[in-house]
Parts: sequence; structure tokens; C-alpha cells
Amino acid sequence: MKFEWQFSTPEAEGMDINVLQELDGYLKQHKYRLVNSVLVVKNGKIVVEKYYNQFHEFSRNPIKSIWKSILAIAAGICLDKGLIQSLDEPIGTHLKEFAEDRHPFHKIITIRHLLTMSSGIYWNGGVHYHTPMMQQMMRTNDWINHIADIEMDSVPGRTFHYKEWDVMLLSAIIGKVYGGTSYDLVQEFLYKPLEIISDEWPQSPCGFSYTVMKGEEKSDLSARDLAKIGLLMLGEGTFNGHRIISSDFTKQIINPSFENNSQGSLANNQFYGYLWWLTSDGYHGRGFGGQELNIVPESNYISVVQATPSTSSKAYGDINENILMKAIL
Repeated sequence: MKFEWQFSTPEAEGMDINVLQELDGYLKQHKYRLVNSVLVVKNGKIVVEKYYNQFHEFSRNPIKSIWKSILAIAAGICLDKGLIQSLDEPIGTHLKEFAEDRHPFHKIITIRHLLTMSSGIYWNGGVHYHTPMMQQMMRTNDWINHIADIEMDSVPGRTFHYKEWDVMLLSAIIGKVYGGTSYDLVQEFLYKPLEIISDEWPQSPCGFSYTVMKGEEKSDLSARDLAKIGLLMLGEGTFNGHRIISSDFTKQIINPSFENNSQGSLANNQFYGYLWWLTSDGYHGRGFGGQELNIVPESNYISVVQATPSTSSKAYGDINENILMKAIL
């Protein structure tokens, strides 16, 4: 059955229209010229939908690292379908480069460590996260082999460190167990059922999907499509009456784990689940340049903010916090 969006007024869904009417003025006051889309879904219905810079409901915007959160769902689909037996499988089971004794810690890195960004592989994001280590990797033909040669700086599972290596290795594993790429699996078992449109993600020279580098991402999604991901998560793995991923895994995704929270709050009272940011309000997919998918289960609330990424790595979390969330009665 084709999915059809329902629409409602903010007042009917328990939101203060007077607060929401401050949105345009807030964007202008803060000179947020690069914001393209602001969408609020309350109780499953669209109550706010605003577009700027000639964007509209069908316009797609780079989601950047929200891709990571989508990849976590893909890992759960692999688990549900028996393509992987356990999140505690060593990654060397699927990536031979990590089963070759290059480093004593390699054989104890698991899929769960990749999901929690606690592999222990050394990472330096550079100034303003310009990722010179990624640039160095991209000059090689075998990216997995390159990552396997990088020094370890901690025992796997001991320390959270936000980095690209872990999600790239996870993407490679998902592709291998599916017999294609992680994009192929996401397209078949997530995007098609949710009626999401996305171009094919780029592939590394050694054949795994990725979509994190400036100018190369093809993971452009509309604001409404991102909101569908939110509906799937609020529905604990169901969408439009169909089961996409197990309820148990959606709960695991948004639970803080020992690996990335044993040190207490990571930053600004944020924690990390399986490639999703966690706060006291709910959970969030976030991407470079101000891409946001915010989900607040207690209020049955989803918001999406999209913006054109810039080199300054602008963030717009205050739009959700200072306007959209404050409208909830």
C-alpha cells in the first residue's frame, strides 16, 4: 500500500503556533541563509513544512553523516536476515585484512565496536574535521588494506572516538555479507519499502559504498524522506504497517553502550548509541553542515533541518531547540 503523508495544524497536534511563527524571523536574525528545509512531523502528521533557497518538497539535500545512522539500520537488517550471526563477530571474519596478524588487536575488533565507534584504530580528523587521513587513504587503490595498516591507539571497545574508519569498515562488511554493496542492501530493504528516492552511493576503488567526502556524496534525500526514517524509528521498526527491522534492534540502536559512554557525557550531555547521537530529549542523526534528524519519542515528534554544507561546518541545532521543541505544549 502506497504511503501517503497526512497533514494537520500545529494547534491540533499540541504545538504552539505563536512560537512556530517566529521561525522565519529567527532564521533571518541569525543569518541562516544556507538553511533549505525545516520540517516537523507530530503524531505522524506534517505540521510544519518550510522551504528556502528555491527548495521544495521534492528537493534533495546531501545528508552527510546522517548516512551513518542509516547504516546502523542496515546492520540491523543484516542481523535480522541472518547475514551476520552476531554483532560480536570479529570483523576479520569478513575482512581478511583484519585476520592477518598485522596488529594484535585486530582480531578482537567486532561489528559492535564499529557501530559504537570504538574500534581503537588511530584517527585524527584534522583542523575543522578536514580529514587529511581520509585524503591520504583516497590516494590508494585498496582502502580496506590502507585502514588495516593504520596503527591502533587503544584496545577495541575501550574508548569512543568519532571517526570515518569504523563506518567505512561497517559498510564494507554489510556489502560483503549481502553480496553487493551496502547501498544495494539499503535500497532493497529500506529505501524501497519506505518509498525513498536516492542516487546510488559512490564506491571505493575496492568496491564498498561510502558517502562522506565533500563533493562525492550521492546520498541526497528530501526532508520528507528523512522524516520517514524518523517514522520507522518511532514505530520501533515498522513503517506503513510493514516490519522493516526488528523492534529489539531499534531499541539497541538508541541505548547508550559501555564502549562510548563509560567516560560519562561525551559533549554537551550527548551520548552515542549505534551511530546515533543520544540526548535527554531523544535521539538524532546529524551530518556536516547542519543536517539534522531529531526524534523525541515521548512527544511523538520528528524534525528535519537541511542546509547547504559549507567549509565552516555550520550547525543549526538551535533551530530545533529554541523554536521547534519550544512549541511543544
